[in-house]
Amino acid sequence: MALPIASAGKATVAGVLICWLAACSQDDAPSSSPWTANQQAIPVVLEPVTSLPLNERVQSVGTARALRSVLVYPETSGIVTELAIEADRTVATGEVLLRLDARDEELAVELAQVQLEDAERVVKRYKSVNTLNTNIAESQIDEAQATLDTARIALAQAEINLTRRSITAPFSGHVGITEIDVGDRIDTNSVITTLDDRSQLLINFAVPEVYVQQVVPGSPVDVQLWDGAPQEIGGEIVAVDSRINEGSRAFIARAAIDNSDDRFRPGMAFEIALNVSRGSFLSVPDVAVQWGADGAYIWIDDEGKADRREARLIKRLPGMLLVEGDFAEGNFVVTEGIQAVRQGAQLRALNANSLDGNIRAELGSGEGQR
Repeated sequence: MALPIASAGKATVAGVLICWLAACSQDDAPSSSPWTANQQAIPVVLEPVTSLPLNERVQSVGTARALRSVLVYPETSGIVTELAIEADRTVATGEVLLRLDARDEELAVELAQVQLEDAERVVKRYKSVNTLNTNIAESQIDEAQATLDTARIALAQAEINLTRRSITAPFSGHVGITEIDVGDRIDTNSVITTLDDRSQLLINFAVPEVYVQQVVPGSPVDVQLWDGAPQEIGGEIVAVDSRINEGSRAFIARAAIDNSDDRFRPGMAFEIALNVSRGSFLSVPDVAVQWGADGAYIWIDDEGKADRREARLIKRLPGMLLVEGDFAEGNFVVTEGIQAVRQGAQLRALNANSLDGNIRAELGSGEGQR
């Protein structure tokens, strides 16, 4: 009976040995985890740095003014004898709007004409006499000629004074409401009416200083009434101010819109919108950007090793960030597994499309580093 017992003991030892070898075999077998093949490299997901154009839409509100707009004042004082102003009536250049009592000025013109004619006769007589004989001194003829020239100037001045008794439209446009009546006495401080050439409207609006190179004369703009039904009106930039306002950090641009159909009026508020391009910038996924004590940074794959690069943020886009820094288009940036990355660490790129949710969770928590 001893032999079977020994055989049984050997069998038991052999079974234990087989189990131990099987366990060791299981420990040495490759793990189903995608990064255990190289336990020194940190598994990460990489995406390339790309270049994207930065196109933005600038919107602002401005108040319209007429293409030409004036307050009409008289050049002299007097009594109003005629008034030809009807509110919102169209007038032509040079059309009379108001007349003042001009009796004194009319008499002054007549007197100047008489004096001029007399001076002309004297000069003509002196020259006729000298044609026959030289009895008239040259100095006397010169004096008569000077009198004639003075009479011409006096007549011209009298005619100007008479013209100033009539107030005319300096350009074609629409006149406004007047508070003047026939019989009123007005002076050079009295506002007669307004005159607007509203064939075009000009709209001043503020633009942030960052767009000073993009907003230039000729740039198209979309315009619509600020508090009205959406109805875009085409226009363009016609002028840009030469200075930046230090308080608002903005500059004034002026847009012009066609108003030949006379739909709009000066003083209306309009919303101005224009598309501007600030050029192309490097872009990275927003999850790639980390923040440290000295600002934003990203991890670049530099020949298989992690290299920290400072990044200056330009603009946030859906899912992306436009940045500037010491990297270039085509470089690869770490987007997943960032928490485990350290300067100079060896990186192992994983295929982002083949990762399941559990592995992504491990990458996000930094458990991939061993």
